[in-house]
Amino acid sequence: MKVDIFSSLKGQESENLQKISYLRKFKKGDIIFYEGDIPEFIYYVVNGVVKVFKTNFNNGKDMTLNYILPGSFVGEFAAIKDIPFPISAEMETDGEILLIEKKPFFNMLKENFELEWEFMKYLACKIQKNYEYCENLVEKNVKKKILKFLRDHEDLFFTLNKNKIASILNVSPETLSRTLKELKEEGLIIERTVIKVNKQKIQEILGDMQ
Repeated sequence: MKVDIFSSLKGQESENLQKISYLRKFKKGDIIFYEGDIPEFIYYVVNGVVKVFKTNFNNGKDMTLNYILPGSFVGEFAAIKDIPFPISAEMETDGEILLIEKKPFFNMLKENFELEWEFMKYLACKIQKNYEYCENLVEKNVKKKILKFLRDHEDLFFTLNKNKIASILNVSPETLSRTLKELKEEGLIIERTVIKVNKQKIQEILGDMQ
């Protein structure tokens, strides 16, 4: 199983990475790691959605911090800093997580500049995505929020229930339903026997919204 950001690795380097990587299937509700656990692996979301949360130990209530979508690591900063996880991670849907052994992986980074560079580029991209996520939370244009989600995560649109999508996008379920109806009327979501997303038209509209 190849991680997208390491797809440029060839030969022995790719084999070495595969030797320390394990693909695991998780069910909705499964805990990947708890707050306070010591990181032994780097976790990469292959498919499915992961909920990141903190627990208030005074009242036992959980506070959702974020949702990690496919193509991202989760909790890697704790492994990098060699500290206990300050958060917990739970599967929001069924999915698959790639577990990469932490110590051998970091040893590989020290010995392989190309691998180290790819990982650094990934971390930089994640910082950029976090900025975009924060912008999306305060984005007033609900249509733009939904169009971006449809463009980037079409599969999740058909996997998650509408209330969960609304939560991820920080909009009300009613607003989401109303906007989806408008998108269907505009031909951006085509619903016949099979529902499809018109990604080309969505990209054109997003370009006009810049």
